Amino acid sequence: MHILLVRFSSMGDVVLQTATVNWLRSLLGKEARFTFVTSSEFVSLLSGHPEIGQVIGYDRKKGEKWSDLVKKIDDLDEKDPIDLIIDLHATLRSFKLKLSFWNIPALTVDKRRWERFFLTKITNRSLKKFFSHKIFGLEPQTERIIKDFQGLFLDTRGKRRAVEFRKGPHQELTSLPLGSKKIADKPYIVIAPSASFEPKRWPVNHFVQLTEKILQMTAFNVVVLAGPEDSFCQAFNKIDDSRFFNLQGKTSLKESMEYLASSKICIGNDSGMNHIAEAYGVPCLTLFGPTDPLFGFAPHGAKSRFISKELNCKPCSTTGKKPCHRDRLYCMEEIKVDEVYSTFMEIMEAP
Repeated sequence: MHILLVRFSSMGDVVLQTATVNWLRSLLGKEARFTFVTSSEFVSLLSGHPEIGQVIGYDRKKGEKWSDLVKKIDDLDEKDPIDLIIDLHATLRSFKLKLSFWNIPALTVDKRRWERFFLTKITNRSLKKFFSHKIFGLEPQTERIIKDFQGLFLDTRGKRRAVEFRKGPHQELTSLPLGSKKIADKPYIVIAPSASFEPKRWPVNHFVQLTEKILQMTAFNVVVLAGPEDSFCQAFNKIDDSRFFNLQGKTSLKESMEYLASSKICIGNDSGMNHIAEAYGVPCLTLFGPTDPLFGFAPHGAKSRFISKELNCKPCSTTGKKPCHRDRLYCMEEIKVDEVYSTFMEIMEAP
């Protein structure tokens, strides 16, 4: 059986969908073949994944024609006929792709868009907690698709089957290909201060203070990972310590993955870096601001933790893109440096 999985973006969501791939492999066995379609910038995330035979990229930002993507898939279909398309994105682009291959059966994921939208309109925190799972079906993202599809695939073991199949040392549902490069001789932690939208970022001066405290109170090296567009990370340049490395804009996505795979922990916002860390079995500490763990994107690793302030105004939007209507971004600013440091130490000291 040859399955084409489609998820164009974003980085964290692409990583989370490896749980679906691992589950399908455990269910369908070694004979199943998987091809993954995503944005070209995320191809390196999945290239070399042991369960994915081929990754097809589509570079809309650089002007690649839609017909070019269709031809890539059409050529693949001729060589190895596609039996099923699983649309993990449920957008106009993925709908257009299914329409282009209308003769191939397709399944489309339920992204719970309306459920998440209504959660932003409820102001009572107790109601939010009740409705998020009991009524809206907002289970953790790594389990949600498996739960929705397991009846269609006649599987009654779902999540447990995926965990048993992987049998890795960390028992994680998500996974990414491991590199062979040794990054550092000394233990280090990763600070990931970026996020897709500015309201989702913990204030950079808080990250700087946290980094200074970790360097002062522990023997860890500290590495900052961020993209070339994250110029706000220049605030870290005030730190003068031989154990600190500001790599903002200095690493490719693949190199960042290698740093994350070898780190002791990743501390960051609700963003893709933390999902990558967990896919390598690395615990993460995720800071939630305008978004909310109730959406189902909280870290799922056994040692991972998150911090999220319970405010009636959050979540204020489904993506964290909406500017705050208040005079301060309380959901982020109320997360204190000492609280993050204490939680970080709890993770490090846990057996």
